[in-house]
Amino acid sequence: MKHALTDKELDHLLRFVGYGRLDSDIWFLGMEEGVKKGATVSENIQNIRARLKFRQVEDCRDAHEILDITMHHSGKKKIQSTWRGMCYIMLRLEDRAADRESIRNYQANSLGRAQGNTLLVELMPIPKSKIASWDYENFIPQFTSATDYYRTTKPRRIQYLRQLLSQHHPKVIIGYGKEFWNDYKALFPALNFSKERCFEVAYNEKMLVVLTDHFVARSMNGKFDDIVSIINARSIL
Repeated sequence: MKHALTDKELDHLLRFVGYGRLDSDIWFLGMEEGVKKGATVSENIQNIRARLKFRQVEDCRDAHEILDITMHHSGKKKIQSTWRGMCYIMLRLEDRAADRESIRNYQANSLGRAQGNTLLVELMPIPKSKIASWDYENFIPQFTSATDYYRTTKPRRIQYLRQLLSQHHPKVIIGYGKEFWNDYKALFPALNFSKERCFEVAYNEKMLVVLTDHFVARSMNGKFDDIVSIINARSIL
């Protein structure tokens, strides 16, 4: 198909890691990026095509300028709902105030930035409207459905991210989205997870992994300080 992704372009997308720095202390791990609410399939395809300009790891602000999304990093700087919790955790770990304006500024200047101390990484690299959706049959004909995409790509991504983890040794990984905990655990086959408060936690002398509900879930209200306490209790940072 004339406008379909080539195998080379698809491979480039599948090797994208995330926003920030690979050698940062804290990685935030999600399942996959969403797309703009109400966006058409054509707009989502345009978004994916823009991502062909991404390097393996991008500065969050620079990447979103490529995507023509500037509202989170410039002007009035709208707080992104998932990033809000990440900013709160980071500010409290740095023993700083986590009021709305502090979160707004941390999001713009530090979260997922090349000069910051975080990496925002997704297990699956292609943004979609819903986990079960696959609107790219003609654009990405290498996969026939969401099921085909996950079955083919997830094992490859797990191996890829395992390799990066072994090379860069983040001190803390926070995986959010309770329905994906088993997928996240596959990245850490040598660790044993146990229940701690409403989370699952595993750690060794070098790394702590905390699995949480999604940061925008109501169940996370008031729980971000608990994450900070778990990290501080391990004295790993």
